[in-house]
Amino acid sequence: MSEQEKLNAKEQAEQDLYLQAASWVEKLASGELDSLSKRRFSNWLEADARHPVLLQSMVETWQDPALTKALAAYQPSPLKRVLPQRPKLQMAAVAMAFSSVLVMLFYVGDSHFFAPAAPYELKTAQANSMQQGLDDGSVVDMAPDSQLTVFFTADKRQVLQGQGAAYFAVTKDKQRPFEVRLDQASVVAVGTEFNIDRDPDLIDITVYEGAVQVQATAAGPSVLLKSGERIRIQQHKLSEVQKVDLQQLVDWRSGWIEIENETLAYLLHRLNRSALVPVSASAEVANLRVAGRFELANTQQTLSALSEAYGLTLEQNSSGIRLSRSPSQLQ
Repeated sequence: MSEQEKLNAKEQAEQDLYLQAASWVEKLASGELDSLSKRRFSNWLEADARHPVLLQSMVETWQDPALTKALAAYQPSPLKRVLPQRPKLQMAAVAMAFSSVLVMLFYVGDSHFFAPAAPYELKTAQANSMQQGLDDGSVVDMAPDSQLTVFFTADKRQVLQGQGAAYFAVTKDKQRPFEVRLDQASVVAVGTEFNIDRDPDLIDITVYEGAVQVQATAAGPSVLLKSGERIRIQQHKLSEVQKVDLQQLVDWRSGWIEIENETLAYLLHRLNRSALVPVSASAEVANLRVAGRFELANTQQTLSALSEAYGLTLEQNSSGIRLSRSPSQLQ
């Protein structure tokens, strides 16, 4: 391996480390981890001495009270188990020293170093969308209840999309590809416009202008998706490329959703981004195939239409609204 290849590998390793830490910060800020995630978090902290230091640095940089509270909820805290207990002055010195190390993470040319900006989070509340300009001039429109972590370096632009939907209008920069990571999946563009709609079971990517490179996994095949095309990632696999009429296409930015032959669970997940009361479906109707055009913010009207069209029963309780069918309707 040449010296340049070694440097490139080191840059990528450091960048991946930063993204891992950002991903854990995002998960911690979103709420309490489940038992499996807690074990993975603890293992990640203990795997490398740099991990807890980097995580602590991010927490201090972002100054998010909710995140601090989330970390404090762990008894004993994984950070306390791994980080040595030091007086505040010593901890400040450690933070300053660590900041100095960050300046040297990304090597450019033969004798210059580049300090990447700290990752930052963009998040929308339920029922609230947002348009945000990024540091490179790109613009992102975020659907309600969506979350992104932005991380730009000297040679790459990376965004982690944790949840929800986002429409990216990417400023062209051939020297710095724009990559959106979704766990194992990735979408890479140079200068284009595309929409990514993510829920727990699948990811839909639609290109409005230009082209993007899509992979379901880092080791999997890639597909070049062009303007007027859509692809779905499900169970870490790419679907067939689907043609879409951009002139007739209705997406979340219009406040409506238009679907053909999707599951009821698919529709409800998108309604819940704006719903004031959570809506769920019983197991026997969650995979019911539905179609139609629905107003995302008008939950009651949508549920009434679904109830009438598909013979569903609406039950409201303390936890929200539940769609189901009576035993007689299932026969």
